[in-house]
Amino acid sequence: MRAVIVVRVLRQGRKIEEVPTSDLAGLRTEPGILIWVDVSSPTPEELASLGREFGLHEVALEDLEIDERQRPKVEQYQDEGQVLVVFYGALAGTAGRPTKLYEVDLVAGQNYLLSVHGGAPVDPGAMVRRVKDRPELASEGAGYLLYVALDELVDTFFPALDALGERVVEVEEAILGGDVDAEGQIFAIRKELIAVRRVVGPMRDAMVVLLRRDLGVVSRQAQRYLQDVYDHLIRLSETIEDYQDVLAGTLDVNATMASNRVNTVARNLAAYAAIFAVVTMISGIYGMNFEHMPELRWEFGYGWALGLMAVCAGALWVYFKRKGWL
Repeated sequence: MRAVIVVRVLRQGRKIEEVPTSDLAGLRTEPGILIWVDVSSPTPEELASLGREFGLHEVALEDLEIDERQRPKVEQYQDEGQVLVVFYGALAGTAGRPTKLYEVDLVAGQNYLLSVHGGAPVDPGAMVRRVKDRPELASEGAGYLLYVALDELVDTFFPALDALGERVVEVEEAILGGDVDAEGQIFAIRKELIAVRRVVGPMRDAMVVLLRRDLGVVSRQAQRYLQDVYDHLIRLSETIEDYQDVLAGTLDVNATMASNRVNTVARNLAAYAAIFAVVTMISGIYGMNFEHMPELRWEFGYGWALGLMAVCAGALWVYFKRKGWL
């Protein structure tokens, strides 16, 4: 995939414009501006070039180059005045497609924000609109841009969890409706919830670091806004736990209903086995052919044996029917 680098500049807290990457060197020293560089699928060479331009710490560059999914975290590089934040966004799943999680790495400095991802960026339109709506907060520096980016990423989880919630309700109704094949759907949803929980939990921990530590980039005013992001992550964690509890209960109900179905079949088989056992016993008695059996030469003996079988079988059938075994 070809790398895409988009540079946006916020001037005087109001005017946002895209500029070519070649202008970065001059913009870095211009006072009163904020720079947002969005990088999609960069090569190591392109990352190295950005690292030289923004003076990125070598450890931060290593984290940006890792292709494998990283654990959400916050790393501070105090001497360089940089903060690295690894966060995630979510795309709601559809029929046949599970919930997708995508990593976005953010590096915030005094007057810049770098967002690096593999093709699923922070929504640029939403970010631009929110920054324009609150121009007075541009004076907070890159900390406010970082807040907007984190808030946009966290907000993507709500529609994703809403979609999972609808699937939870559907599978619950299917189980209660007697669908014996819904167990696979339960485990599929549980797997997705576990994947989401594995990133939401560390994201919440990362927000604690941003809120409680003086990182040199996030101002006190920006931290107040970050508290709102933290509250959203708490809500997400609680929602995930609720869905997992519902699925666990649904799985128990499914197991109980399956056990009841097995018990019903076992009772039916036991009842019919008892009925046929009596019939077999009667036919076995009259099939012994002893010489001195009274009914052996009786004219109505055959009819008597069949009638006795029918009466005994019918009586047992009525008895088991009243007990609910049939």
